[in-house]
Amino acid sequence: MKILTYNVRGLGGGEKREEVRRLVLDKHPLVLCLQETKIQVMNDAILKSVWGNNPVGYSYQPSSGASGGLITAWDACRVDLWSSMSFKHVLIIKGMVIASGVEFILFNVYAPCDLAAKKDLWERMQPLVLNNNDLCLCVCGDLNSVCYAEERKGRGSGFRQVDADLFNKFINDCLLIDLPICGRLLLGFAVMEFR
Repeated sequence: MKILTYNVRGLGGGEKREEVRRLVLDKHPLVLCLQETKIQVMNDAILKSVWGNNPVGYSYQPSSGASGGLITAWDACRVDLWSSMSFKHVLIIKGMVIASGVEFILFNVYAPCDLAAKKDLWERMQPLVLNNNDLCLCVCGDLNSVCYAEERKGRGSGFRQVDADLFNKFINDCLLIDLPICGRLLLGFAVMEFR
């Protein structure tokens, strides 16, 4: 299962949409998760501009003014989607990979930077993650947290141990595994592949 996740920092411009489209054409993801779209109203034309003409399904969470916004898109020929739900900062899809019959749930997250809001987010997500541990489960997106100080190297903001401790607690309490990712971290996207 190949997932492409990307904090686009605004999907309104044609240049950014073309960049995402090139990634989709190059990587052929089963699922595309976009964060910080800054789009309040989603439509098929916007999605086709990033996905292309192949059959696609999508779910989105509108931005709040000029910030936030999530889009999760999937290959409609390879994924049978059962449900989609969202709450603040999270968009969740649940379905099955048609070829393998593997059932999955995916959390597309754009976490807040505020520590108290982030703690609240982890607490709201934990029961949802634990209640779906019988499925192939992925939490991806821009979590605005790191596990260790070394992951902050070269970044503009400083490391906060209390933030890392909360994030590591969430990962451990939910029985999640922090997977290595491939991609261009400095440009903000990652590709994850599960077999």
